[in-house]
Amino acid sequence: MQVIHSRSLNRRLSANYVNGTMEVTVEQAQCSTQIYNFSERLLQQLVHFHALKLTDSVFLWIGTGTANLSSLAVAMTTKFDNIPASASLLGETSDTPSMSLAQKLAKKTGKQIFVSYNLQTDPMLLPLVEKRLIEEIDRYPDKF
Repeated sequence: MQVIHSRSLNRRLSANYVNGTMEVTVEQAQCSTQIYNFSERLLQQLVHFHALKLTDSVFLWIGTGTANLSSLAVAMTTKFDNIPASASLLGETSDTPSMSLAQKLAKKTGKQIFVSYNLQTDPMLLPLVEKRLIEEIDRYPDKF
């Protein structure tokens, strides 16, 4: 029996050969999406955190005020290295806050993590954002 899972179609296909004939079964695949939002005042500014939990990944948007997607990075663990593989998908290729957070969170959760960090680059703010995010993940792991 061969099982094929198609995420784009939300279908699970099973193919079986019986007496030289292929029988195909199509089932609805389990798909889950969950949205979780929280905010925190850090260094005199209200920082919003939006998490979109998908089946095997998490998309995080971090920013203030108007939602924009000025940067986007992704990271995931691999069996080849202890440091998660990462890439910048949108914005500056040297966008270290998005990439750094994505790598740390991928290592912590073992999931593929997308991060859009939309705050001013401030060496004092990034550690506070990271700390607050880790606290929330530890408190509500089912949301991430």
